[in-house]
Amino acid sequence: MAKEPSGAICNIAEDEWVEIDVAVDSGATETMMREDTLGGIIDITEGPACRRGVTYEVVDGSEIPNLGERKFLGFTEAGGQRGVTAQICAVNKTLMSVSKVAAQGNKVVFDDDGSYIEDKVSGERTWMKQVGGMYMLKMWVSRKTTKEAGL
Repeated sequence: MAKEPSGAICNIAEDEWVEIDVAVDSGATETMMREDTLGGIIDITEGPACRRGVTYEVVDGSEIPNLGERKFLGFTEAGGQRGVTAQICAVNKTLMSVSKVAAQGNKVVFDDDGSYIEDKVSGERTWMKQVGGMYMLKMWVSRKTTKEAGL
């Protein structure tokens, strides 16, 4: 069962959320997700990278094509909001690019005493958990379309 993010600034019932796990990755050049993640919830659109025929090199050296992008508003466990543009390709899990997060005015801290993303203006922190050597955060996305949810 999906959980409603605590402190969320919206009026959407608990069963109208989908929870996704996001790996915060310092090696990812783009924020990426699989085609089936949020399938039927957020449409894939043909973004600039897809139009240009961009491909991404993965760990084994092979290249995977960009299949488009999804734009959505994700809510964190603490109730914070993050606008996300994820490139769609054949990855194993959703990856959030540290360089893209930093370019949006955030500081990313990986530390054994607590890892987080901090908004440099507001000071708001989004905490991450270390799971199997990866730094993870949970996000919730409305099952309603962006327009229906008032976003």
